[in-house]
Amino acid sequence: MLCYINIQKTDASYSVTLHQGTPALGRTVQNVQLSPVARVPIAGQSYSLGDLVQALIEFHDDDLNRAFHHRGQLDIGHYLYAQVFGDVPPEQLGHAENEPIDLRIVTTDEHIARLPWVLLAHDGVFLSAMGWSVSLARRAERKTVELPPEPKMLIVAPEPVGLPPTNAREHLENLEERLSLFDPRLSIGSDIQVATTWEDFHRLLKEFEPHLVYYYGHGRGDAYNSHLVFATGAKLQPLDRPMADVAQAVRELPERPLIVYINCCSGDAGGFTGAGRQFGDIVPAVLTNRTVAYARAARAQALVFWKSILLDGLSPHRAVSSMRGKLIDLDLSFQDARWMTPVLYCHYSSWSATKPRRVDPLEHDPHWRLKLDRVAQFGSVSLQTLDMLRDRRPRSLAFVWYGQEGQGVELFHQRLRVQLRGHVSGNTLFGEIRPEWPMDLFDPQRAFELYKPERSFSDMLSNAFDVKRLTDIPAAIRAHTRGETGRQILVYIRHQPVRSTKIFNPKSLKAYLKWWDEVFAPLLTQHVYALLTVSFIVKNPAKFCRILQEQERIYDMRLSRTVFRLLDEMERIAIKDLRDFLQSHNIRLPGERRELILQRIMEETGGHYEMTIEKLRDLVERNWDKTDVTPRRDEEDNGDYDY
Repeated sequence: MLCYINIQKTDASYSVTLHQGTPALGRTVQNVQLSPVARVPIAGQSYSLGDLVQALIEFHDDDLNRAFHHRGQLDIGHYLYAQVFGDVPPEQLGHAENEPIDLRIVTTDEHIARLPWVLLAHDGVFLSAMGWSVSLARRAERKTVELPPEPKMLIVAPEPVGLPPTNAREHLENLEERLSLFDPRLSIGSDIQVATTWEDFHRLLKEFEPHLVYYYGHGRGDAYNSHLVFATGAKLQPLDRPMADVAQAVRELPERPLIVYINCCSGDAGGFTGAGRQFGDIVPAVLTNRTVAYARAARAQALVFWKSILLDGLSPHRAVSSMRGKLIDLDLSFQDARWMTPVLYCHYSSWSATKPRRVDPLEHDPHWRLKLDRVAQFGSVSLQTLDMLRDRRPRSLAFVWYGQEGQGVELFHQRLRVQLRGHVSGNTLFGEIRPEWPMDLFDPQRAFELYKPERSFSDMLSNAFDVKRLTDIPAAIRAHTRGETGRQILVYIRHQPVRSTKIFNPKSLKAYLKWWDEVFAPLLTQHVYALLTVSFIVKNPAKFCRILQEQERIYDMRLSRTVFRLLDEMERIAIKDLRDFLQSHNIRLPGERRELILQRIMEETGGHYEMTIEKLRDLVERNWDKTDVTPRRDEEDNGDYDY
C-alpha cells in the first residue's frame, strides 16, 4: 500500500499530513517535534536531531558509537515513528493483514530529508526489517513508470590515480556474472557499457541513451556539498565534479534514465546539493548513500539491488526493501550504521517491468568469452584442484601464468572463478579473496633490506581477509560457512595481475611462495584448502619465463605443503581455436562462408585474444537472436548471409 507523509515547516515547528495520494483527505497533526533542536532520549542521554544528523554526515566513530549503536538506532526510530504516527500500530496502516507499506516521506525541507527515516521502529522492531519500504520524495506522484524489456545500463566506474582503490573491476565482474547468467545481453559490451572517465561518461550518455545509470567510485561531501570524483584524460587524473554538474548532463538528454544509483561516500550528505535533490526532479528513482559507504557493504548492496531490478522485475522501492531484508546474507548488522546508509528517492506511483527469460546454459553459455582456448592451462588447474579436494592433499596449490597485454591474462582469473565454482559445487564451499600487492614492495631491494617482505605479505593477506592479524584468518574462513559443518572449503586467493616488475618481480615471487608454504598454508584448518594464483602481464614472455626458470630457478624451491606450477604462456589465438570455439558453443555459420569469416577475423585481430573476443561477440549475439537456424539471404539476394 502506498502511503504518503507530507511534512511541512510552519514557523518553528512542523506539520505532518498522512494520506494515500490526496492530502485533503488525510489526517494532519500540528506542532510535530522534528526540528533540529528537538531532543531524542538515547540510552539515558539526550541528543538533538540536528546533532544526530551532523553525526551521520561527519561519520565520526565516537559519535556513532555513542548514538548509533543498536539501541540508539531503535530509540531514534521509535521517536520518529511516534512523531508521525502517534500511537497507531503498524498493522492498522494497511488494508490487509501483512500488507507491505510503501512509505514516502514527502518534503522540501533540507533538515527533514536528512533524518534517518529508515530507522522507523515500533515495539523494538525496525519497520524496514518487516518489509516496509521507506523512501523520500519532493511531491506525491501519480506517475506510472515502465522499464523496457531489454534495458540498457551505463556503469560509471572511474579509478583516478592517487586515490585508494575501489576494486571496481572485481565489482563489475561480479555484477556481470550475476546478470549474464540469466540474459547474455546483460554483459559488458552489449546492453551494459562502462565509462571510466568523465569524457567517456558524457559521450556514452548521449550515444548509448541508457535507461539505468550506475556510478561506483569515490565521492566527497559535507553538510553543504556533494561531489563525485571522476578520472580525466589518458593519465586518469582525479576530477571533482559537483553533483549538479552530473545531474545537468542527464537533464540535457532527450530521453532520461529511469534509475540513477550513485554508490559512493556522501552522495546525499550535501542536502540540496546531494544526489537525491539534484536528480530527483528528472529521474523517477534515485538511490545513493547518505554518508560514508563501506566499500564491501556498498558492493554487496548494489548486487542485490540490480539483481532485483533486472532479474526479478521489482520496483526500486521493493528492491531496496529486499536489500534490507537480506541483512544477514550481506554480512551486515543492526549494531552499526552500514545497513542504513543507502537512501532512496522515489517520484513514481507505480512501476512495471518484464522479468527476463533465463537463458538455458546448455544452449547458450553466458560465460563463453572466458572459454576461448586456454584449454591446456585450465585443464591443468582444474584437474589438480579437483584432485586436491578429492584426495584431501596437498593443502594448497599455487599457479603462476604470464602473457602480453590483451592476451587474456586477467580473464583467465575470472574463468577459473566461474568454472571452478561450478565444478566444486555440492559438498564444497567456494570463496574468493583478492589481495592488493603491498606498496612497500615498490622498491624490492629496500623492501628486502628494511621492511622484510614477510611482514608485507602478512599485512597484505590480513587486509584481504579483513582481519587485524594473520592468525585471525582461520576464524574469518569459518565465518564464511555460516555455521555449516562437514563441508570442504576452497579459498581462491586471486591476486591482481602484475603489470610492472617494480611492484612485484620474480625475486619477490619466489620469496612469497616460500612464505606462503611456510606461514600461510599451516593456517589452513581441517577441510580448508587454498588455490593461489599470480599472473604477470609482460612485454617479453620468453625472457620472463627464462628468468623464472634459469635465473631464479623457481622449480628448485622445496615446498612441503604446496604444489606449485608455472603455466604455459597465454599466447595468441590460432584459427583452429576459433573452429573449436564455434563447435563448442553451437555458433552456426553457412558452410561455404565459415572459413572466410574466420580468416577475416584472424586478419583483423592478428590473433589478439581480447580483440578476437570482441569480433566473436557479434557472431554470438546474432546467432542467439535467431529463431530460424537456416541461413537467410537478404532482399537483394546478393549472396551475403544475414549473420
